[in-house]
Amino acid sequence: MEAAAKNLTPVSLELGGKSPCVVDKDANLKIAASRIIWGKFINAGQSCIAPDYLFVHHSVKVELMGLMKKKIAEYFGEDPKTSLDYVRIATIPKTERLTAFLKDAHVVTGGEIDLETRYIAPTIIDNVKPDDPVMQEEIFDLSFRS
Repeated sequence: MEAAAKNLTPVSLELGGKSPCVVDKDANLKIAASRIIWGKFINAGQSCIAPDYLFVHHSVKVELMGLMKKKIAEYFGEDPKTSLDYVRIATIPKTERLTAFLKDAHVVTGGEIDLETRYIAPTIIDNVKPDDPVMQEEIFDLSFRS
């Protein structure tokens, strides 16, 4: 950045961070579920704009979770591992790093992992606490090293 400033070179910064979605009690849950699942699982979540976590009004949480599960099946089939539309994680080390987030997680749906093929099923976890590793670290890793 210092070199760019000295030469008046324009720069774009990827500042990372967590990307939340807020779903209130009066939201259209079908649209919310569709958009959240599309945004999160396009490119298997390997996108800097993918939603990382949700704030959902308690009165619609169960219904939204059910609709999101249905959307995963609609987009990727009953077995996403066989879907031609669901990609794999870029490298085995990145797969291992993501797998660690699921170690003690309360998995609502998904959670299946095949390290050899770099597959992690579209997964929804619940009861996440602010100090859990998945909330403390960047889920999408922009680095190009393995």
